Amino acid sequence: MNRNEKTKRFKNNTVKLATLALLIALQVVLSRFLSINLQFLKIGFSFVPLMFAGYLYGASGGVIVAVVSDLIGATLFPSGAFFPGFTVTAALSGFIYGIALGEKCTTAKIAVSVIIEQIVCGLLLNTLWLSILYHSSFAALLATRVWQVLVMIFVELVFAEVFFRRLNFVEKLKKQLLRI
Repeated sequence: MNRNEKTKRFKNNTVKLATLALLIALQVVLSRFLSINLQFLKIGFSFVPLMFAGYLYGASGGVIVAVVSDLIGATLFPSGAFFPGFTVTAALSGFIYGIALGEKCTTAKIAVSVIIEQIVCGLLLNTLWLSILYHSSFAALLATRVWQVLVMIFVELVFAEVFFRRLNFVEKLKKQLLRI
């Protein structure tokens, strides 16, 4: 490997690291400060950095942003007791977005990833963790959380369709990052 190849590889790794760090910071801010957090309900835009990381860097990027931001947010800005189940759910969310959005991003892939992520992670797993954490009935929590999931499916689908498909914002961002 010659000197130019080493320099280019180092530059690409630096850009990737800086981009992931920015997405982690954005995730912490959106999740901890700019979302509605009630005891059994959370509505916000914390999915945005996960989608971007999944699209830009695949499943590994989505998982890194999800796990690191969850751990930083829980450590620096706790909103209750730390529970590792929520970190597992965050990692799975990043993985789902990375698998679905990492390749060519179509409307069908966006819809499938959002629906799977919201049902598996948002509805089933997070409800399970809440029922364990608060010693509440899983069925009772599930009934109250269905509305949150339906709202979030709609919000995520609209956001993803606009930013990934209509405006091509993320594709333009990816091209800019590759030019640096």
